[in-house]
Amino acid sequence: MAELFAVLARLEKSLATVLLHGESGTGKELCARAIHQHSRVSTGPFLSVNCGVLDRTLARSELFGHERGSFTGASEKRRGYFQEASGGTLFLDEIGELPLDVQPVLLRALETRSVTPVGGTSEVPVDVRIVAASNRRLDEEVAAGRFREDLYYRIRVVQLELPPLRERPLDVRVLAKIMATRQGAGPLPDAMLDRLAAHPWPGNVRELRNAVETYLAVGKLQLREPAKSSNLEGSLSRFVDPKLPYADQKERLLAQFSRIYLTELLKSTAGNQSEAARVSGLERSYLGKLLAKLDVPRATST
Repeated sequence: MAELFAVLARLEKSLATVLLHGESGTGKELCARAIHQHSRVSTGPFLSVNCGVLDRTLARSELFGHERGSFTGASEKRRGYFQEASGGTLFLDEIGELPLDVQPVLLRALETRSVTPVGGTSEVPVDVRIVAASNRRLDEEVAAGRFREDLYYRIRVVQLELPPLRERPLDVRVLAKIMATRQGAGPLPDAMLDRLAAHPWPGNVRELRNAVETYLAVGKLQLREPAKSSNLEGSLSRFVDPKLPYADQKERLLAQFSRIYLTELLKSTAGNQSEAARVSGLERSYLGKLLAKLDVPRATST
């Protein structure tokens, strides 16, 4: 977070396009607002658009406007978000959800700093700073053909990673105290803060805020324990390095999975390897070889 704040401070002198990446609830919109409020266009408007909820058939109209009579229901001329945000900042949240057919139009708007309303024939100049955000890895979306590569490179002039709350355990207590103070509450009990600090927070800062508000309202914590697999994808992504060979990383991750699985398997069978072989569907001799190869603690086995 200290590194993130340092970059945000440097952005105060720039109007560069920014791409924010982070899980849901990590505060991407708050970060976008901070970028706007400390920029040269802070006196202009800040408009937030969730690309994931735009009507696919009307996305171009919503973003770039339309002329009267340009399509059924267009009873009057309308300015789009780009024009409404001119002179300020347009925050395109969940940009990875933007329909493919709209992406080249967005790219042209960014390149030419102008838009052509649906049904129009002339370009309208716009002076707007773009901040985009996604909880998806857009480079993976590009590889899968769901996001244009040229647009991806155009919006990631500056890319910022917002870390999940589970990677910032020391921040939990601080944030909880701030949230309680803003609600007009007094000091939070140490026991409650200990429970908050130990929670994995799959919903990140948003979930923490809700937990604090619930506690202040009803006098007790109501934390939802996530399923073991709820953060599997996010957990794996932290161990994957695209600069290293695929085969090497796959072998390493499979070895880690096998070691964890066999350890838990032996615990569940009280160390009985014959029973473990039956439950796992492995040959008894092969199971023994795996235990030796992966150096699974024999204290749990017989």
